[in-house]
Amino acid sequence: MLELIALVAALVLCVWTPIETRKVRDGWMRKNFQGTHAEFVAKYRRQLTVIGWVGMVLGTLNLVLAAVAASEPGFIVKLIAGIIWLVAGGISLWSRRILDEPRPA
Repeated sequence: MLELIALVAALVLCVWTPIETRKVRDGWMRKNFQGTHAEFVAKYRRQLTVIGWVGMVLGTLNLVLAAVAASEPGFIVKLIAGIIWLVAGGISLWSRRILDEPRPA
């Protein structure tokens, strides 16, 4: 059950991260953030980096667990979880580039 929740969270992260990153690039900030937009972008970029590396580590660990448990029934679930977390981490790291793009006119 926990793996299912983690997979759903990773899929939501894959969809939501680029959407929110474009909103931040266009000037959006969280209501409770005290500071300028440039400070928010710096903190948001750091958050994307952390989420990206966490996704890469979780994906790698799941792939290693899938390789170890290749003969067990949960092999496919671990393989799919590893791939989804690698994609989520990659999207988070890639989304940092969206912040570097100029705002559309």
